[in-house]
Amino acid sequence: MEGPGVEKPQDRMCPAFTLDNRLRRWLGPPGGDLDLLDIHPGDSVADLGAGVGYYAPEILRRIGAQGQLFLVDLDPENLQIARSRVGADPRVTFIEGAANQVPQIPTGSVDRALLSLVLCCMVDKSGVLRETWRILKPGGRTLVSYPRHLLPFRLSRRSLRVTPALWSRLLQELPWETREVPQVLPLRKHLLLKGS
Repeated sequence: MEGPGVEKPQDRMCPAFTLDNRLRRWLGPPGGDLDLLDIHPGDSVADLGAGVGYYAPEILRRIGAQGQLFLVDLDPENLQIARSRVGADPRVTFIEGAANQVPQIPTGSVDRALLSLVLCCMVDKSGVLRETWRILKPGGRTLVSYPRHLLPFRLSRRSLRVTPALWSRLLQELPWETREVPQVLPLRKHLLLKGS
């Protein structure tokens, strides 16, 4: 409900130490997720909710000299850390903004998209998936991951949770093709393909 005195839910920005640490590297090293995306030399990749650029060095290695990488994040401080991680690489475009509205990325221009731990930070989850669909080329792939619900309701923000029922509704909004992927206990992962 909105109106005077009613605060609208806001997207969450995560501190840098939660985005790249030993536990995350042990549970989900960048290479494993990127293998699922099947990135090739010359590909254009969008990391929507890139944070501190956790995946960026490995994506750059895989896309080769002719590829392109968009790093999108709402938090300018985390994007600055990502900049320091990849340097002045001409293949990288940094976009400060929310993943549900990225007009800087042309429609149908991206081969692969990564939404790692971003849906759980966004209020407009439908908008994030619609924007991902818009920027993907036909046949493009998207990897989505978010935490399973291990915390009790009182310790987590309901507006940001991704429940199985919500995920099912989100998938019905666009004609995604889904592929089974290996699961890791604290996370749910989904591989989505945009049909031709």
